[in-house]
Amino acid sequence: MNSPREAFRDGARALLPSLVGALPFGLITGVAGTAAGLSHAETLGLSVFAFSGIAQLIVSQLLATLSPAPVVLLAAVVVSLRLMMYSAALAPHLGHLPLRWKIALAYVTTDQGFASSVSHFQQSCGVNNREWYHLGGGIALWVPWQTTVAIGAVLGAQVPASWSLDFAVPLTFLAMLIPAIKDRGTAIAASVAGVTTLVAVGLPFRLGLIIAALVGIAAGFFSTKLQNKGDHQ
Repeated sequence: MNSPREAFRDGARALLPSLVGALPFGLITGVAGTAAGLSHAETLGLSVFAFSGIAQLIVSQLLATLSPAPVVLLAAVVVSLRLMMYSAALAPHLGHLPLRWKIALAYVTTDQGFASSVSHFQQSCGVNNREWYHLGGGIALWVPWQTTVAIGAVLGAQVPASWSLDFAVPLTFLAMLIPAIKDRGTAIAASVAGVTTLVAVGLPFRLGLIIAALVGIAAGFFSTKLQNKGDHQ
């Protein structure tokens, strides 16, 4: 039986390989924040508050265009809907914990941390100190992430405005999108969302982004549901 310290260490160690991809993303997120007009402190503050690269990129862009607060919040919620699925999957393993633990673990939950913890929990027979394993992975990613975002923010602030670093945002999303397309459902979701974005590009406050995300999610969900129904017939 692992002690809390050992579980924390194992969780942190399991997340170390993911830093290879996460740290460059953090650097770009910091650069994109200051390139979008946020100050160094605002970029880092957003990173600490949200701890979500995708949400940080979208929020910084919307704030730069002076979008209303409800639009900014809605966009952040839409791109974070996947965390609800993560929570449901982790609930059988961590749902018994006190509220303070749930809040802390929810804050440090990431795509990489979720995948690592679920895999570990499914392979582990015991239920002791699982919260420490998940926390260890979260902290192992949180500290380097905030560090690279801060470095990126400083570097972005030193780049002349004439260089126009806005291209960093779409390139980052493309880099995340391509590996995520793994089946018919995700391909349909990405395609429908892309077409919707082009159609709705003229909407104010970048509402087209939110609409495209919702339409893409719906298209991917129903296509997968129809495919599963056909497979069982």
